[in-house]
Amino acid sequence: MNFKNRFEKIDFLLAAAVAVFVFLMIFLTNGSFGFVRDEGFYMKAANYMADWYESIGTNISNGEFAKIFSKKEIDRYFNYNSEHPPFMKELFGLSQFIFTRKLGILSAPMSARLVAAVFAALTALMIYLFGLIFFSRITAAAAPLLFFMMPHIFFHSHLACFDMPILFFWSATFILYIICLKTKKTSVHALTALFFAFGMATKHNVLFIPILLFVSWLFFYAFSYRKEAGYGSFTGFFKAIPKVFYFMVIISLPVYFLIWPRMWFNTFDRLMTYAEFHGKHVNYLNYYFGTPLKNGPFPFSFPWAMTFFTTPTPQLVCFFAGIVYFCRDFLKSEKTCEKEAAFAMITGSLFPIFLIALPSVPIFGGIKHWFTGYPLMLTSGVFAIEESAKRLIKTSDLKKNLTVCALFVLAAVSLISPNIKFAKRGAAFYNELIGGAQGAAEARMQRNFWGYDMIDLADTLNREAPENAKLFIMTGYEGLNQNSFKFMVEAGMIRSDIRQTNTLNEADMALFFYEKQNEHILNNIAYEFGTVRPLAVSSTDSVFYSALFRREK
Repeated sequence: MNFKNRFEKIDFLLAAAVAVFVFLMIFLTNGSFGFVRDEGFYMKAANYMADWYESIGTNISNGEFAKIFSKKEIDRYFNYNSEHPPFMKELFGLSQFIFTRKLGILSAPMSARLVAAVFAALTALMIYLFGLIFFSRITAAAAPLLFFMMPHIFFHSHLACFDMPILFFWSATFILYIICLKTKKTSVHALTALFFAFGMATKHNVLFIPILLFVSWLFFYAFSYRKEAGYGSFTGFFKAIPKVFYFMVIISLPVYFLIWPRMWFNTFDRLMTYAEFHGKHVNYLNYYFGTPLKNGPFPFSFPWAMTFFTTPTPQLVCFFAGIVYFCRDFLKSEKTCEKEAAFAMITGSLFPIFLIALPSVPIFGGIKHWFTGYPLMLTSGVFAIEESAKRLIKTSDLKKNLTVCALFVLAAVSLISPNIKFAKRGAAFYNELIGGAQGAAEARMQRNFWGYDMIDLADTLNREAPENAKLFIMTGYEGLNQNSFKFMVEAGMIRSDIRQTNTLNEADMALFFYEKQNEHILNNIAYEFGTVRPLAVSSTDSVFYSALFRREK
C-alpha cells in the first residue's frame, strides 16, 4: 500500500461532502426504523446519563463538588446496563440533555439516534481518508457510497447501539496503526492509543487489538526487526517495540477509566464481573439452514456463510478482491514494515469473522458482531478493482478514470432495488446468491431479529386499536422489547394511549414475529383471539416478517 499525506483542496471538499451526505441520509430517515431490542436498554441508560448531567449542574450550583463523583452518585446513574462500557450511553445521554431537555427540538429516542448518525458520518469520513491516503481519490469517493449501500450496514447505522461506533473505532485503530508503521511519528502513535481507548470504552471487541498487533509485531521482530542496528540486544528489544504499545498503557488505560467512573470503585470486582458476563454471554437462537443453533458447539461455517449470503454481490466481490490485494502486498513487499502493514490489514479484516466462527463462541444475532473489518477489505477491494480495470483499458488516463467511475456508478445503481426492498428491515437482507428473501426462507435461514420490524404495522395499529388498547408485544420471544415499545410511543410512532402487555389473554391487539421457534405463539393467538387472519403484515417478496392481530372474541 502506497502512502501519501498531501491533501488538495478538492479532498477536503469531497471528504466533507461525503460525511454530510451520509449524516443527512441516516438522520433524516430515522423515523422509518423501529427500535431494536438493544436500543431499548441503551436509550433507558441514556435517560440515566441525562439525569447525571442534570445532577452535575445541580451539585455545582449547590457547591457540592465532591458529591458529583461520589460512589453513591456514580452508582445511582451508572449501575444500569453496567455490563457494557458507558461511552456511547454517555453520548446518547448528552445528546438527550442538550437536544431534548434543554433545546426541546428532538424526542429522547431521536436524540440518541442523532449520535448514531454522527458516527455514520465519521465512518464515511474514515473510509474516504483511508481510500485517499493509501489508494486513490476514485476509491476514496466510491468506497463510502458502496459501504452504506449494504442493507445491513445502512440499517445498523440508524441504531442507537454500539455496533457501528465499534466498527469505526476498530477500523480506525488498524488504519492508524499502519500509519504508525509508515511514519513512525510519536503523535500518530499517541492518536492510535487514544482511538483505542475510546474503542475500549465503547465495546469489548477492541480488547483483542493490542494482542493481535503485538503478536504480529513480535513475529516480524524475531525474523527481521531484531537484525536492525541495536535491536538484537535485550535493551534493543524494548527500543524496537513501537511506541503505540507503550501508549496503550500510559494513555489508553487512564482514558478508559476516566470515561467509566463506575470502575473507580471496587475496581477489581467490577472488572471481573464485566469479564465474566462476556465470557459467558447468552446465545440467541438462530436458524441456520434449518438447524436451530441453540447450544454450542456451533458450526465454524456460520459467520463465513452468513457474510457470503448477506452481503450484496458487488461488495462481496470487493471483499474478496481486498483480501487478495492485502495478501499480494504481504507476499511481494520487500520491506518488513510493508509486510507487517499488509498482515495487520488481513487480521483487522478477517479476525472478527474468525472469532465468531469458533465453535465455543455464542452467536449473538445478525452479522453485527463481525462486520467491524468490512471497511478495510471493502476499500482495498474497490481499489483492486479500479487498478485491474485500468490495466485492462487501453486508452488515455482520463478515459480510464471515466470508465472506472462509470463501473462503480453501475454497481451503485444495481444496489438501489435491494436497498429499497429492505429499506426498513436491513437486518433481514439476503442476497441473490441464496435467492433473496424467498431463497433464504426456503433454505430455512433466520428471518429477522429483535422485534423492530413492527414499524410497518404502526399505522394500522394506530388506526384500528380501540382507545386505551393493550398490545401484546411478545417480549421474551425475540419480540418487541418493553423499553423499545416505550420509546416508540415517546417518538410518536405509536399512539400514546396504547399500552403494552406480555400477557396474551388481557390483550386487545397482538404482534407476532415470524420465526420458527415462535410457532406456538401464533397458535395461542388464534385460540385466544378467535382469528387466524391478521389485520396487517410486514413482508418483502411475499416473505412475512411480522403481523398484527385484533381480538375477535
